[in-house]
Amino acid sequence: MEYWNEGDRTFAYWDEDEYFYPATIITIDGEDIYIRFDTGEEEWTSADYLEAYEVEIDEEVECKSTQDDLYYDVIILDVDGERVEVEYADETTEWTMLNRIRFYIDEE
Repeated sequence: MEYWNEGDRTFAYWDEDEYFYPATIITIDGEDIYIRFDTGEEEWTSADYLEAYEVEIDEEVECKSTQDDLYYDVIILDVDGERVEVEYADETTEWTMLNRIRFYIDEE
């Protein structure tokens, strides 16, 4: 179980589309955690809906392209702090930032 603190960066579950997006923990009140997504939306959640603010090499996620701001499937090639190198389906690669990543967890 992850231990969270106010100010921590995290990936948080967004109920609207069931993806995890970058967010910051604003307030912790017992089991309740108030977060602000990077897009500006804020909500109360719990630790069950938060994931570590990190990705691993060879992980399959989605990345918001710097070309058109749309999300595409990518594979993580390298990680350097919050900088990540990704490879798109057409085999092009780019260095981007962790805050442009989102992912879906299949519970099946």
